[in-house]
Amino acid sequence: MNIGNDLDQMDPVKRDIMEATYKAVSEHGYGDLTIQHIADEFENSKTLIYYHYDGRDELLVDFLDYVLQQFLANLPDSTQSPRRELETLVDTLLPPTVEEETYHVMLAMFELRVNAPHDEDCREQYLVVDNELKSLLQDILSRGVKAGVFEDITPAVEAELFLSLLIGTRARRLTVYHPDESIESLKEAIQTHIDRITASSE
Repeated sequence: MNIGNDLDQMDPVKRDIMEATYKAVSEHGYGDLTIQHIADEFENSKTLIYYHYDGRDELLVDFLDYVLQQFLANLPDSTQSPRRELETLVDTLLPPTVEEETYHVMLAMFELRVNAPHDEDCREQYLVVDNELKSLLQDILSRGVKAGVFEDITPAVEAELFLSLLIGTRARRLTVYHPDESIESLKEAIQTHIDRITASSE
């Protein structure tokens, strides 16, 4: 992945628009968000926003790409042991609690995911991030099996399972838990599965 390079090479004006959008989403959420809310957080004129985007929906597709690239850039690398790398990935996706601002952005991303069946651009963005996550999970699990860290599992199948567990748990956190409410009990269920596939010699 060259995610970090993609972010570094982003047009400075578009980066400013994305950062203004982040602030606006943090305050107003997805449903009530308007171009004016974004302009209020933008140091330049609203006209410049409309120079780059026809409207809110087109801007939000770029914002989704921006957030997903940042997310992918912050995923764990392969310098840790496979089990620890897997646990770090879980912690990255599922922090026990989140600040209010982060929660609103996560919720906006969830609402965009829900809207994906009706928006092909959003769907394509989420296919990218899902495939990246699945590939990363499969790589971690494959290296773990080869190193004897994990049992003789089928990495591709387990990767699909972990991806569904992680996305499903994030959805539960956003729909039934308050931002400052711990989801440790949900993470314990995932940790139990990690323990289950870990080789007895570990």
